This record gives sequence, structure tokens and C-alpha cells, in this order.
Amino acid sequence: MLKLSKSTVFNIIRRFKKTNSAETKQRPGCPRTFSELEERWIVRQAHINPKTSAVKLTLKCKSKFRKSVNPEIVRNVFKKHKYYGRVPRRKPYISKANRKARLAFAKMYVKQSTEFWKNVIFVDESKYNIFGLDGKQEGWHTPNTALHIKNLRPTVKYGGANQLVWDCMASSGVGNLDFIDGTMNKYVYLVTFSSEI
Repeated sequence: MLKLSKSTVFNIIRRFKKTNSAETKQRPGCPRTFSELEERWIVRQAHINPKTSAVKLTLKCKSKFRKSVNPEIVRNVFKKHKYYGRVPRRKPYISKANRKARLAFAKMYVKQSTEFWKNVIFVDESKYNIFGLDGKQEGWHTPNTALHIKNLRPTVKYGGANQLVWDCMASSGVGNLDFIDGTMNKYVYLVTFSSEI
């Protein structure tokens, strides 16, 4: 009728006689490893230094809180507070002094008139690999197919060749694309720039 075993019914009756309630008490479960205060300290360490590892923080927790834990527990604390491990985005390093100098330079020219910018030439150069990329590449494949031709990243000795290109731009239009052989030093730069003016 109830689709319950005899032992389950017996336990419910016994519980009701003891506690005057048929509800199951909430089980205590695994006790928490860190207190709220300790968790806030762990999160603060990641905020101060985002590149710190869970392993290093585990060792710090061991010495500070006298608690022997594994790195996975520290990672769970981060997840609880919405901190997730990610690969940092790559950007060219700019020192604090350089950032200040760049900002000062930008502020100096931000209010210049259109006539002023008509007399300015913008130049840039860039390197292009003829074979492959410099950065890390990822791909998807099924188990035991890592050495299939389509899953390989082909390489050449000494990294393959690359080509340096240079160009300029002004209010009057875009200059010609110059292909630079070898290293661009100040002499090559002056010759290239002079040919575009």
C-alpha cells in the first residue's frame, strides 16, 4: 500500500514515538575545514597575488592555521567565492614608469586640432611567420590518435623563416608596404622612411 519496506515503516513509527515528529533530522555531514574568517584570508591572498598557486596557499594555511589540508580544498574555497583558475592573457610588459610616460604623452596631444594631425605620419612594423605560429596551439582529438597526421603540428628546423613588414599612414592615405630583409636598425629605418615621404 505505501510501497515501503517493513523496516522503514518501523523506523518512522519509532522516530515519531521518540521525537513526536516523522521528519528525518538533517544529517551533520562533513565538518567544514576552514572558518569564514580563514576562507576570507585565503581569498585575500589570491586577490593580492592572482598568480599564487593552490599548493603554495596550502602550505601557508598549514603554518598559519595549523591545519593539514590538500590543495583541492583550497581550490574549493576559491570556487565558492567565484575565483576560477584561468590561463592569463598575454600582453606586452609595460613598466609603471613607461605607463606614466605614455599617459603624459597622450594627455599632451589629446586636444590637438585636426590641422595638427594632418601633419603626423603613423608608422609600424610587424613580423609574420612563413611557417607556423609562435604561440601555443591546442586541438581536439580522440584517444590514441595523437600521432595521426591531421592531429600533428608540423615544425621545421630552426623555427622556419619569417618576414618583417613596415608601413605608414597619414591623413592623405596609406603608404606602400615595405618588406624588410634582416634586422631593422636606424639606417634601414631612415632609408625606408625617406622612400615613403
